[in-house]
Amino acid sequence: MRKRYLLLLLTLIFGLALLAVDRYTQEQTPPLSEQQNHEPDYYGEGLYNRQYDSNGELQQTFVAARSTHYPQTKSTLFTGPLLMSDDDDGQTWQVNAREGTLQDNEQSLRLVGQVEIRPLDPADAADDILIETSILTYHSRQQLAETDQPVTITSPQTHINATGMTLDIARQRMEFKSQVDSRYVPQ
Repeated sequence: MRKRYLLLLLTLIFGLALLAVDRYTQEQTPPLSEQQNHEPDYYGEGLYNRQYDSNGELQQTFVAARSTHYPQTKSTLFTGPLLMSDDDDGQTWQVNAREGTLQDNEQSLRLVGQVEIRPLDPADAADDILIETSILTYHSRQQLAETDQPVTITSPQTHINATGMTLDIARQRMEFKSQVDSRYVPQ
């Protein structure tokens, strides 16, 4: 009988010791740091994506040097994104930036840092236009680019500064929001 009590007592002491060790190790383990909490779950190098319309015609091409997906923020960060989109006249427009972010389940790409929009091969020298801004949101389904930041538009005959812009690439229509200052030099 004494052996049973002794065995029961040893089992109880061993169980309490295990609980104490478990509690001690939980207290010693630091919580996830901010950096560990935002680690990517996958990345890619040399991303190349083509989007076609319902007729099988190439509509848009997206290229990035690197892509990194972050599950905590449900977003993908692109390094060196480049987007090429055709307008209704068949002219290809190029949009590029230093970085871009795409939220999961959204069709809007947020471009940041030295954002430039220009026709790829303008048919006429007068059509050679450069649009520059620091931040731009590109809605790929509508082929619509917009910003609230300062914008500079330059071409051989025109120089425009404005704050905020909406550009419908497909229809080649640009709308400025405020503080528009334009200079036109006819040739």
